[in-house]
Amino acid sequence: MLRLKQLPTFDAVAAGKKAVCKPPLGLRYHAIWLELGNNAIAANTIADLVDDVVVKINGKPQRTHTGVQLDELNGINGAAYGFQASGTSGQADRRIYLPIWFAQPWRKNPSDAQALALRANGIEDFAIEVNVKAALAAPIVAGWYEFDYDTRAVGLMSKVMRYDYGSSGTVLDIQGLEKRDFIESIHLFPDTSGTPRFVTEVKFTVNGEELRDRITHLQNRASIQGRELVADTATPFRYDLVFDFDDPINGALPTQRDGKPVNEMTLKVTWDGAAAGTMPVLVVRTGPPE
Repeated sequence: MLRLKQLPTFDAVAAGKKAVCKPPLGLRYHAIWLELGNNAIAANTIADLVDDVVVKINGKPQRTHTGVQLDELNGINGAAYGFQASGTSGQADRRIYLPIWFAQPWRKNPSDAQALALRANGIEDFAIEVNVKAALAAPIVAGWYEFDYDTRAVGLMSKVMRYDYGSSGTVLDIQGLEKRDFIESIHLFPDTSGTPRFVTEVKFTVNGEELRDRITHLQNRASIQGRELVADTATPFRYDLVFDFDDPINGALPTQRDGKPVNEMTLKVTWDGAAAGTMPVLVVRTGPPE
């Protein structure tokens, strides 16, 4: 049975500051919900309230994403897993409830759904950092967590690593992806060009095997939506390269064979036009803490 409990108080909740909370150790976390707001009449979407949300274990980032990116990753699995809200948009009573999922309740197999719940055992420190937007009159950062008990050591967890790749021209070969853990998915966001460019085609090879053979964004969108995932259809859109889109948790991409990293792993992306900026990329990986 899951229990719910208020998070310890975040320190330094102030405009333009980093608010930090240290949840207790010795529990198994299924989800942490952030309660965000601004006690003023002002714009108060997630983008208005917070920048980066970072999960750390023993001082090392395990998940790095903006609040908006976190919500987008959650939303791929269905609207129920994205943010919830109360109050009136733009008013002081507005609250955003943004989940950080450790368990993956969208998976159909109950054992898969709980497999990656975070066992905060055998570690020295567990922290949630929320970077509060500047110029907020009276920011609010609080929350609660869903947990049960499990005395086993921390084990595997789902991590989110963020990278920025320079975008120039219409094509980019990415060969520097880390060959570690199991890769659940790779999310390619629109770049920061004056006219944002987005990925229209992906080719992905591992040791010369084509796991994605020049799959267009429309073909990819159809495949993942056919598996009940929610594709990004806005323009400019995000390209979601999901390896375990058929649902079982063991469908993630192994990056090691016989205990050694694969020799080659190349992601080739094609943009909709000439890019000249930076493309944010989020890689979701399953493995032990960093």
